[in-house]
Amino acid sequence: MEPTERSKWPARIGAAAVAALLLLVVGGTWTYSNQLRDELVLIDDSEVVADIEVVTVGSGRITVARTPLTETEGIWGVAGPNGYGQASVVISTTDEVVERGFRVLSGEFDVGEQVAFDPIAYPGDPLEAHGIEFREVRFTGDLGVYPAWVIDGDRDAWVIIVHGAGPEQRAEALRLLPGLVAQRLSVMVMTVRGDRGAPRPTTGLRALGATEWRDLASAVEFGFNQDATEYVLIGLDTGASVVANYLHRADDISAVRGVVYDSALFDPERIADRVAEELGVFALLRGAGKLLASIRFDIDWNELDQIDRAPEYTVPVLVMHGELDEVTDIEVAEEFVAELGNLARFVRFETGRHGQLWNSDPSTYEDALLGFIDTVRAAE
Repeated sequence: MEPTERSKWPARIGAAAVAALLLLVVGGTWTYSNQLRDELVLIDDSEVVADIEVVTVGSGRITVARTPLTETEGIWGVAGPNGYGQASVVISTTDEVVERGFRVLSGEFDVGEQVAFDPIAYPGDPLEAHGIEFREVRFTGDLGVYPAWVIDGDRDAWVIIVHGAGPEQRAEALRLLPGLVAQRLSVMVMTVRGDRGAPRPTTGLRALGATEWRDLASAVEFGFNQDATEYVLIGLDTGASVVANYLHRADDISAVRGVVYDSALFDPERIADRVAEELGVFALLRGAGKLLASIRFDIDWNELDQIDRAPEYTVPVLVMHGELDEVTDIEVAEEFVAELGNLARFVRFETGRHGQLWNSDPSTYEDALLGFIDTVRAAE
């Protein structure tokens, strides 16, 4: 007997429900993978937005609109339309404004201007920021030519600094330079593929060190050609991933005396899980979304997991991490340090956020960094 039109409805409804579920799964998985792209590998070409009003300024003080950043203790850069300054101690707060210690480093500031607070803390380049002479050089890598700052010391020991994912790029290193230069070390602040002035990766995305390590290898080779004989490598944020991949993949790391990880990611898959929690991604979609992201953006979660790869390390590592890090929980850093054992030195910053450790406690940061460099060089 031929099925009636009415008898066909349950099958149609079931098919529609399956199609809707499939569409939900595919769409949710794709959306989650896009979020992982934005969080982990998207190149940040954005400009810092100046949206904080100056209420009063002068006599070593500045009053600005109150925001979570402007009321945060520490040393912060203040970028205005006509000048750059440095905010320090919080003097007073109200519901609307914050008054802080302030010094002008360049230009001038006026009431009513819109400014931006940033963690860089210094303007321009090494000369403008600190009066430190430097060379603007170019080194050659597998994608082309990369710009870098080089500060010549009177030692054959080089420090190479790899910046993080933020739009400031090389300027992130300005906070670190005075102490390193005082130690008479040669310092190179390099760029990686995707930076301003550097070659663009064919994917248009960063690779969490999986390709950028070759840029670091080229920078090391440049140093050898400048008579360098030993290195300390400093990785800030995703720059630590570049350093880690260099240690794992380079043919010869015998000249590396030690490495420094400032706000490292350690295990990007944990970040993917955090993003899923924040977005309320269904458990069913999480594994599929990470798999799709690995295919679309060439992310090898296992290769990037430094906790699992800790037994592969052969050089000392200074790990500096903040208890308030909102990208990688400090517990993840603690796991890495525990796995690394005697090769690790761990310095925790009670009020440090991701990429803002120096800002929260400059003296502790500089003492730890310079002490570590002295120790690993003395041990050669």
